[in-house]
Amino acid sequence: MPLVNKGLEWLLIGLQWSLPMMRSFFIWAGLSLLVSVVAIWARWRAPMIDMGRYDTLFEEVAAPSPLHPALIKAVAWQESRFDAGARGGVGELGLMQLTDMAAYEWADHHGQVAFKPEHLLNARTNVMAGTFYLAKLVKRYQDLDRPLIYALADYNAGRKPVLGWMEGGGATNSQVFLEQMDYPSTHQYVLSVLQYAEDFRYDFEPGPQDPAGQMVPEELRESPNSDRNPTAQGDESKP
Repeated sequence: MPLVNKGLEWLLIGLQWSLPMMRSFFIWAGLSLLVSVVAIWARWRAPMIDMGRYDTLFEEVAAPSPLHPALIKAVAWQESRFDAGARGGVGELGLMQLTDMAAYEWADHHGQVAFKPEHLLNARTNVMAGTFYLAKLVKRYQDLDRPLIYALADYNAGRKPVLGWMEGGGATNSQVFLEQMDYPSTHQYVLSVLQYAEDFRYDFEPGPQDPAGQMVPEELRESPNSDRNPTAQGDESKP
């Protein structure tokens, strides 16, 4: 009989130790399952993004500007995947991932005295400010062979790196400029946006700013590797 009691005592002690461990196991297993389900759901949802959600906005904002709506759409897609609430690692906000400095240039130009950076989380405000800033950059490089290539590099990496890549032949030849670019993510950013602009132009009615043969280099227009889901967005630094 004492042996039975001793056995029951050890059994109870064992249960006291094992129950918390089993509880922890099931908690971690449940959390792992939850993470897996969320990841599967995210993958399933990604292809269902409404690619035309902001097309009307892009057209309206592009109308008084020198930019084609396909280009604006391409930048917004590359920057935020059309997430109006996106926040970047160094303070960029919204669809076109603008910094405070770039946004304040737009606000000052248009007399928006009440502007605050958080207003960039509004899709229309963001696209208006982003289009203004990108158009300004295109104008900055308007005398070069492919102004948009330089402007997109500036939009992504900032003015200082662009000046470095413009040394020598890069100042007059966009191909040399791309070859001298030592930010791989910015190099990919420029090529991706140009290709997306070519793809997206079919979402809009042809107009005077039609990018075909004008905005996109011929060698990129014929690329068989068109893809609206790049592996990297590229973001070395911001203007």
